[in-house]
Amino acid sequence: MKDSIFNTMKALNGFVSPSAHEREELEYVKKEIAPFAGEENICFDKMGNMIAVLGKGKGEKVMFSAHSDTLGFVAYFIDEKGFVKVSPLGGINTQTLRGRQVRFTNGVNGLLCFESGDLNMRTAYVDIGASSKEEAEKLISLGMAASVVGEVFRMGTENDPRIVSPFLDDRIAVAIQIEAIKKLSECANELKNEVYFVFSVQEEVGIRGASTAAFGIDPVYGVAIDVTSAADTPKCDPMNMSVGAGACIKYMDGSLICSPKMTEFMNRVAEDAGIKHQTEILLHGGTDAAAIQRTRAGVYAGGISIATRYIHTPTEEVSLADCESCVELIVALCKEGFTF
Repeated sequence: MKDSIFNTMKALNGFVSPSAHEREELEYVKKEIAPFAGEENICFDKMGNMIAVLGKGKGEKVMFSAHSDTLGFVAYFIDEKGFVKVSPLGGINTQTLRGRQVRFTNGVNGLLCFESGDLNMRTAYVDIGASSKEEAEKLISLGMAASVVGEVFRMGTENDPRIVSPFLDDRIAVAIQIEAIKKLSECANELKNEVYFVFSVQEEVGIRGASTAAFGIDPVYGVAIDVTSAADTPKCDPMNMSVGAGACIKYMDGSLICSPKMTEFMNRVAEDAGIKHQTEILLHGGTDAAAIQRTRAGVYAGGISIATRYIHTPTEEVSLADCESCVELIVALCKEGFTF
């Protein structure tokens, strides 16, 4: 499974998919899961979310959600010398971006630069190799989006392989959901619930896609799959999450307090199945779970997270063993059945 997740990440990394520009990436994901979920059970909603359902017509609805969008930029001004001013899409960490390669959605490459030592997006611009405004306008147009380009690679030991990539937030969860769908397809007819796997859009700009998807699906139970901050590097804020310590079962973050019934259920299933897991209490941030929890009359909501170092940088790091544990936990939960 480790190789499969790594190969999926390499494929996903080839797409430029900042918020509101996820469709090309999701068309690839659709091709990957169609043989397992059935193409007739996959659809896109008006917001752009892609939704696959397993165990259709059985039991109460369960919604899993992994967001498919990445952080990025949008071009809002081109000066007379052909330099492109960009505004962030999502919470960009500018400390890691000076001189990084970026790519626009039409394939045009550029370098992200700053006017001074002050790494503020107001001083940022993209050099696309144009010498005038007219030349630049032949390459890109205002409103076009871009994202940082970076390599996906493995490191660590044979017993504890790691993967490093930009946008593990949240493409690693997309890869995890793909693997879970493949495994659950073998027993889809035996599932106690109607299980929806949402590949949501526009999470990085305010969990927008999950809001509309949850309203449309109207689930009883909802689980977000996302990254969480690892607190295992020098001088970091003390928290419980560590890379390599297993799937993180979320109790709370800056956007929600998970349903106690959900966390109790997840812990029991993980312990019964012998799945390596740890407790997540995140002091900030948020995931699709917050939007799911508050839809309609409310949802039993929780989260399964992957402990990640260097979140919102071009070099995010996770353990492939933790990713496997997340897949195993999703599968075990669905086989057990959400009935509380």
